[in-house]
Amino acid sequence: MKARYILVLSALIASPAAAEPMTPSVKAMIEKAAQSGDQAKIDAVVGVAKSLHPESAGEIDSTVAAVKSDREAQRQEKLAKGGFFDNWTGSGEVGGSFATGNSTTKTVAVGVALKKDGIRWRQALQAKADFQRSDGQTDQERFAASYQIDRKLNKHLYVFANVGWERDQGAGLNSRFTETLGLGYRVVDKPSFTWDLEGGPALRQARFIDRDENGLAFRAASKLGWTITPGIVVTQVTNGFFESGTTSATAETAITGQLVGALSARLSFNVLYESDPPIGLKHIDTVTRATLVYGF
Repeated sequence: MKARYILVLSALIASPAAAEPMTPSVKAMIEKAAQSGDQAKIDAVVGVAKSLHPESAGEIDSTVAAVKSDREAQRQEKLAKGGFFDNWTGSGEVGGSFATGNSTTKTVAVGVALKKDGIRWRQALQAKADFQRSDGQTDQERFAASYQIDRKLNKHLYVFANVGWERDQGAGLNSRFTETLGLGYRVVDKPSFTWDLEGGPALRQARFIDRDENGLAFRAASKLGWTITPGIVVTQVTNGFFESGTTSATAETAITGQLVGALSARLSFNVLYESDPPIGLKHIDTVTRATLVYGF
């Protein structure tokens, strides 16, 4: 009996100390970080918690997963119950310059973007305007607006309807309306990277300074969004319209960097192409914008 007691005691002394559970304060800190939805904050807090309680790594991961699951369930419920005017997010941007000397030049760029991503439906509304006046004369006047609604068929495939309007004084375009129906496919769907490809028939009604054009075209589009870091986002959107003997296309690449809170700075470069511009005008125009963006 005595020999057996000595063996048991020796085994207990030699065995590792029992794992200490996380303290309530540490668990509360992990849950708060997970509820924020900020992945950088979550990673930082989880890293500290695991360094303090390496024996509780599994419990820490389970806590984060449970909170994320609850947040997603609440989000889905909110989307399911929301009406047409609910759950929209967006941003507004403005930029400009003023120069004096041999000439007086004023430049203004403004824009607004709204979006709503629901369980089955996704919507996006955008509008932009560029103005430039030199010595009292309007040198540049561009307007563009579009609305698109997507019906998701599965995680990647969707059908869409898009309507758009544009006016570009510099390109000799008084107005152009476009209506498109088609299919879209989300090639990449990750939290930090998305890429959509779209295509379908389009009707176009255009009024140039020297002619009117009405016809059927094919629209092809590519939409890419890349969150490099939580505060830096790169987007690239290309649209091409192919009619019989005529092609027009736009491409915009932008980088947005967070300054403080909801305020960001954006630098964008736009290329506009018309294969058959009015006589005396160039095929390609470019627009570079530097704007402040406020998210809401």
